[in-house]
Amino acid sequence: MTRRAGVVAYTSSEVGRLAPRAPIELEVDTVASLLDTAGVSTGEIDGWVTVPHGYLHAGAPIRGQRLAERLGISTRLLLEVDIGGGSSLYALHVALSAVEDGDADAVVISAAQLERGQAGPPYLDRLALLASMYGDFLAPYGVVQAVPIYALSAQRYMHRHDLSDEDVSWVTVRLRESAAGNPHAEFRDRPVTLDEVMTSRMVAPPLRLLHCAPWSDGAAAVLLAGEDWARARAMPFAPVTGFAAAHSSSNFLPFSGDIDRFPWIREATQRALVRAGRTLGQVDVAEIYGAFAPQELMTYEEMGFFADGEAARAVRAGLTAPAGHIGLNPSGGRLGVGHPPPATPLLEVGEVFDQLTGRAGSRQRARARVGLVQAEHGMMNGCCVMVLEAGNN
Repeated sequence: MTRRAGVVAYTSSEVGRLAPRAPIELEVDTVASLLDTAGVSTGEIDGWVTVPHGYLHAGAPIRGQRLAERLGISTRLLLEVDIGGGSSLYALHVALSAVEDGDADAVVISAAQLERGQAGPPYLDRLALLASMYGDFLAPYGVVQAVPIYALSAQRYMHRHDLSDEDVSWVTVRLRESAAGNPHAEFRDRPVTLDEVMTSRMVAPPLRLLHCAPWSDGAAAVLLAGEDWARARAMPFAPVTGFAAAHSSSNFLPFSGDIDRFPWIREATQRALVRAGRTLGQVDVAEIYGAFAPQELMTYEEMGFFADGEAARAVRAGLTAPAGHIGLNPSGGRLGVGHPPPATPLLEVGEVFDQLTGRAGSRQRARARVGLVQAEHGMMNGCCVMVLEAGNN
């Protein structure tokens, strides 16, 4: 019989430029902090799922085994998951399945990136591998970063809806306002004005520097367990009630169809909500991946929070601001928190968990009972969505 499982503990490092050391050390320290904060011993953990720790610097293989060895954890489930930016949310889903099926009782999901703090440039072979990730038609042109591809999508979206630089820049302003209440956010002490965003350096038209999430260092860890396990230890419990994923047939840049339409985002959102027995109107708080300001708006619309072309006006009007009535990215999002891609989905899960258990401090949304987490991979051509709810906390 399927057991109910959910998030029972969460922790993260600060996000930003961290001191140079091996990424595995940052991840181990974060997991150790998670267990210490939760009051759980290593002997009570019987599963660990992790993800690759970054893209620019080479890492040794079979990292999961070395992680478990560092903390002396014997597991029934030990796995590394990789599907790009959404990997750690998929990793959480693997852990969820194991707990629901009775294959494990308490599973750690962890992720870390430490590349801004790494000494020296990335190895040339890593750059070649990064370029190859974009496929046979783009890689020969030396495409190493995804920014130009996101810029193409943003150009089309802004043209289709007649949006200005000012319309898009409000996204950054609002997310920085939210980040001010997040003690782990990279930009918690750095609000920005609309003028500062609109005069920041052009990176790839129409994307300016402050429209783009930074490539941050950071780590996060989540503990997922069964309801009985959590109750026996008097731990907070936020059950996962729905999960769904959907993907296009493309890799990064679609070579047919619209470059600014992502119907699989709506599909994954709707299926996750159906599985949870909820509607979008019942969602009290949501964390959206949104690595760039225009893509944040696109995702809001594809998920159904706003009609096509209406998200920019809603953001400008303050509907998504900290005091607004729609709880979208109260953490500050990627433009406020920072963006260590391996850990980003877990940072999102952690924010929703804190909201549902009343632990979000000044960011707390009143009476938050249903939360949603969305993550992507590629240039938004894959999406996964998870629904969490408040337990008996």
